[in-house]
Amino acid sequence: MAMRTDRLPKDWILAPAIDLELKQYLLLAYLQRVEGRFSDRKLYPELHEVQAHLDDLQELHDVRESLLDSLPRTLLGIDLRDGTLVRERTEDPEVIGVITEVIGFALPRMQETLTVGEQLRHELAQCIHFAPVGLLPLDAREGYLLLRNGREALVYAYAMPIYREVAPERFYRSVVTQYVSSFSIGLATSYERIKMDLVRRRSELPNPAMFSVEADLELPRMETFMPLAKQLVYRYITSESGH
Repeated sequence: MAMRTDRLPKDWILAPAIDLELKQYLLLAYLQRVEGRFSDRKLYPELHEVQAHLDDLQELHDVRESLLDSLPRTLLGIDLRDGTLVRERTEDPEVIGVITEVIGFALPRMQETLTVGEQLRHELAQCIHFAPVGLLPLDAREGYLLLRNGREALVYAYAMPIYREVAPERFYRSVVTQYVSSFSIGLATSYERIKMDLVRRRSELPNPAMFSVEADLELPRMETFMPLAKQLVYRYITSESGH
């Protein structure tokens, strides 16, 4: 059966087998795919995935005891006092040596790919223009995002609940969006007119916040444009509210 290379499992270093060439193949195939996505201006979810893998690698590199406890161990029996399984701890120097080589091989390559992705994110963010449309309500945690590329504008309802993810750099992911409608922008269809039309048609948000997000480049909507728009609206709302 062909081996999948579109995702790198979280436990890729320890499973299915501890083999240096296999691990190198898995890693290089995965990073090649990620860099291909970056070449297509597709940032997510790959940017988060690479960061998570890099964090895991660094933890394995720094904490040897955690690494040893994670290795497959031979089952010796059952402790009759509490019913727990008793396993032999693996201290095979060859196994540890291979894992150490894999970590040394993977860390700089993961970091290089992450740096490429972060630089691309910064460059693409410079091509996006963000601004409120009309007056904003005192509480702007609910409203509309108007994503514009060329003459087409896609409107999404957004909501930012109080709950946030633990990692600060991922707080914006708690901004929930739902597609509402699309508009062709022209002299008769301004952002303000779109906002008025939405208020008239959608009574659940009688006084909504609205933000326009315009891109100078053609960006993949769900992989790049929307995540960057969420980051912008999150930063704006939290900076204005002082949260």
